[in-house]
Amino acid sequence: HTLTRPLLWLTLASGALLTACGGGDGSTPPASDPPDALSGTAAVGLPIVGGTVNVRCAGGAALDTTTSSNGAWSVTLSGQTLPCAVQVSAGTVGGASNPNAYHAIALTVGTVNVTPLTDLVVARILGSSPQAWFDAPVFTAFSSSAVTGAVDAIRTALGLAAALGSADPFTTAFAANGSDPLDKVLDALQDALDNAETSYAALLAAAQAND
Repeated sequence: HTLTRPLLWLTLASGALLTACGGGDGSTPPASDPPDALSGTAAVGLPIVGGTVNVRCAGGAALDTTTSSNGAWSVTLSGQTLPCAVQVSAGTVGGASNPNAYHAIALTVGTVNVTPLTDLVVARILGSSPQAWFDAPVFTAFSSSAVTGAVDAIRTALGLAAALGSADPFTTAFAANGSDPLDKVLDALQDALDNAETSYAALLAAAQAND
């Protein structure tokens, strides 16, 4: 589909910013949790601090927790059946209220980050609002191949192939510290939105529409 003018500018700005960002500094990602846990980082470049984490799985009780000062979160699975939907909402970003809810899908135990990139991938797969889906999640659309295909589509649409490399937005552990390569991608995406004078809501709607 043809990109609208704001999203075309977003693509161009994103590429320029990511070129300027360069590589990482070898910073160590957060330590992984036990194999019966889901854990990750919730960030938009800056960490989402004190965010409400809701986890809803295909089977078992709902799980809830709160993000730490660096956006990290973790829940222990006990009787839950994968896959699991994850939502992070509220909290603060850079001292200001976080206005958006972000979503991710966990197909396996281990790392599952929650960021604008994972939210866009979920929207692309669903073809509808991740927020509306999370209220009563159905998982039939979320195969491993569907997630991989949607990640590739978002990576290509936003010109992130070189910047992301082999990193998986969902499962690559990272630190929201401004120097981690994946965090630099999130910073650049936010800068590109600002430079394009468009909103994250508009970008999310484009992902839902496969535009």
